[in-house]
Amino acid sequence: MIYLAAAYGVIWLAVFVLVFSMHRKQSQLNDELSILEEMIREQD
Repeated sequence: MIYLAAAYGVIWLAVFVLVFSMHRKQSQLNDELSILEEMIREQD
């Protein structure tokens, strides 16, 4: 039973790391998109 609890914990940890990683990447992409949009506005 201890292995089941350990596996459950590892799965949730992996899910947390994946979601956190995706959130960071999405934030970086949003920042980059804002910069590109500003560059386009300046050219017009």
